[in-house]
Amino acid sequence: MYSKRFLINVLVALLPLALNAKTSRDSVYMEATLNTYSINFDKVVPVVEQYINENSLLINSKTQNYEQVYYNVVMTDAQYNAIKQQLEGWKCAVLNSTETTKNLSREIENQSVSIERLKSDIRDLEAKIAKVKNDSIAEELESELYEKRESLRKKNRNLSEGYASIGTVNLNFYLMRDETSPRQTKVRFVNMPGFEYSFLMVGNPKPGFSAKYYNGYNLKYLFTRGKTFVTLGVFKAKDVAATDSTTLTDAFNISFGQDFYSRHFGRGSRKCFNMYSGYNVGFMAFRGENSSAKTIYVSPTVGVELFKNRYVLWDLRGSYYLPFKYNYDLRGWQFSTSFNVAF
Repeated sequence: MYSKRFLINVLVALLPLALNAKTSRDSVYMEATLNTYSINFDKVVPVVEQYINENSLLINSKTQNYEQVYYNVVMTDAQYNAIKQQLEGWKCAVLNSTETTKNLSREIENQSVSIERLKSDIRDLEAKIAKVKNDSIAEELESELYEKRESLRKKNRNLSEGYASIGTVNLNFYLMRDETSPRQTKVRFVNMPGFEYSFLMVGNPKPGFSAKYYNGYNLKYLFTRGKTFVTLGVFKAKDVAATDSTTLTDAFNISFGQDFYSRHFGRGSRKCFNMYSGYNVGFMAFRGENSSAKTIYVSPTVGVELFKNRYVLWDLRGSYYLPFKYNYDLRGWQFSTSFNVAF
């Protein structure tokens, strides 16, 4: 009995070596993710659905709402490469993609070893039950035997699934609506107050009227993810003589602005260095000791988000300040940095 048990344990110990020669070469499985978007979302979704059905791809799960459709699909490596080639024809742009290759040989080996041990335990239990005459002990052994058989059934199923997944690709496919299309954009509100520092350099300052440099301090409130915002604050002139009573030294500012992500730069999907363009329109009331001026202005802008996540946003922008009145004497370059926090 003991020699038989020892022989079984030796065989079980050697089994991984035998299995490794068979499974290590071909036991490859891939998990992939494709994040895409399309300006023709409503037209593309039925085309993707038709492609999946015509090629008999196995759909594990699917979710769809106004903004996106998600598929978890199992396919061969050839079918996965075919889908990537189809994206351009479907007019789908790829935001990002990941591919993770896994070798299942070790997992299959461990499952096989565990199965052999369970089979050995089951044979031993069956032998014990055949010899036991005490009913209570027999019942305990029968209960233990049932649990072993159930465990063996589950492990056999897992092993079969492991073998079935070899050479396949488990694809998480996301297709999102292009939010840069005004007709299809769904406004998503956020609550992100913050602070903005600005530096205005007047291109052609008029002596006795406008200063060369102004520092700006603004409260900035983002209220859509787009991003749409308002600012409220003041500007203070630099390097103006205390005896100068005519130069505009202070200004009150209120403005409204919007920023837009380009589909060519990832549409704001990254945590760092998302480029954007936009505009800012507002009202500024300048004031000196003995002078004043009021004007509406517009500023085309370009910028980059230095860092963002769900809770904070830090960005840097440049714009050209164009007042409707006193244009020649006040227009110039404006550079700003802001930091906003979500509440």
